[in-house]
Amino acid sequence: MSLLSVARKDFEDAIRSRWLIGLTVLFVVLFAGTAYLFRPMEGETLEANVILSLFGQLFVGTLVPLIGLVIGYNAISGERESGSLKLLLALPHSRIDVVFGKVLGRAAALGGAILVGFVLPAIVLAIGPLEFDPLAYVGYTLLVVVFAAVFVSIGVGFSAAASTQRRALAGAIGLYFLFVPLWNAATGGFLLLFAQFPDWFPLERAQEVAELANPSTAFQLVTDGFLAGQLFAGETAGLQVSAAAMLIVWLLAPPLLGALKFQREDL
Repeated sequence: MSLLSVARKDFEDAIRSRWLIGLTVLFVVLFAGTAYLFRPMEGETLEANVILSLFGQLFVGTLVPLIGLVIGYNAISGERESGSLKLLLALPHSRIDVVFGKVLGRAAALGGAILVGFVLPAIVLAIGPLEFDPLAYVGYTLLVVVFAAVFVSIGVGFSAAASTQRRALAGAIGLYFLFVPLWNAATGGFLLLFAQFPDWFPLERAQEVAELANPSTAFQLVTDGFLAGQLFAGETAGLQVSAAAMLIVWLLAPPLLGALKFQREDL
């Protein structure tokens, strides 16, 4: 119950965040605009899933990580600097409760915003010459909620490990640029070092692992399979299972590691 108490309070604080409101509005406008612009001409039909996949590649993979990290980076470090963290820990809450409670509360706030934000685009997609599958749309929306929770978890975990809010912000910015625009370049450059290894070195397998280690790539693999009607099936079934496992790792490992470091520090 202590963890849920922290989560409830953090949820109420997070839904009043201007960052969350502003970025969610931007998310809705971009999604609804994409759905409207890519609607087919009269007499033609197009699956709405194609537009969902396009939107995921253009915006979900860039905006959702940003929103999640922005919401999470000051979860612990911000309260540490303001002094309110001491008051929170004076109550019967352990530090583990605080870290995971904040993950749960902020992920729920962002997830709720995403669910609301997908309503208007659903109306745009459902009207007109589109083959709209409401179950696929709901399923995709829930996958985006999970994806958002992953980056909230990463942000809160980093916030718990950082000693100051400035370091947490710098870490969040660094993680965003690493995962979104720079991952392929960073991992590609690293793997080039192994290109001269003998034939026994599993270079292709290493490239696959490097791609899956990025939560954005893992999310894209799972959603592509889902929208194609082949979730955990077909030729990419093994990759999808590995991608889903990687998302679970990213959901649990950052706050756990951050909490372990947080446990050893004096406030």
